[in-house]
Amino acid sequence: MTDARTRRTAPMPPPMGLEAEMRADPKKQENFARLADDSYFGQVVAANQAYLRAAVPHLAATERDHWALSCLPGTNGGRRLSTVSMKRMEVFALLRPEEPEDDAAVHGFMVVRESVLHRYARSGQGVEELNPHLTFDRSRPYQDAGDDQVRIWGWYDEMIAALAEEPFAVAARELAASLLPGVTNNARHHNYQLADQVLGRAASTGQAV
Repeated sequence: MTDARTRRTAPMPPPMGLEAEMRADPKKQENFARLADDSYFGQVVAANQAYLRAAVPHLAATERDHWALSCLPGTNGGRRLSTVSMKRMEVFALLRPEEPEDDAAVHGFMVVRESVLHRYARSGQGVEELNPHLTFDRSRPYQDAGDDQVRIWGWYDEMIAALAEEPFAVAARELAASLLPGVTNNARHHNYQLADQVLGRAASTGQAV
């Protein structure tokens, strides 16, 4: 009879079906290898971890079909490093600097519920005054998010710091909650190799560690 210790340490089964097919896709493997060799790789992983952990409560259960993480998508003139998509919209995207320098960093944006940020604002100070290092874009480019949305731009470490604070984490989570019940039309662009790194999984199985 197999005891509990053996069950815990037994190897997980390999991925099956569509996941296995997507993992074996040469283009997806190539894109991940290129990003993994990039000096910005660690920043991309850390920022995506911060966003997904703040915004999505059940990551494994909703992966690919309800949220998708692309790797080196061909947008923004090839400067896009990764994008998290839900339904028909981008909710978190990272770009390489236009003019890379030794101290250059990844920057990008996240889309959150603006009303949530207003709830946390202090008396006499708006959310922008409290966070002058971030840029707030209220152009509302995404139909799926409705009128209550704001796109926030910042350097990767500034967004990580913001997502560690309750107002931004709740604002990201409430927007995601309205999108995750739907299926994303970007599921085919999901990159399991990058998701393995972001979610801290064993790459050989795709299972949580």
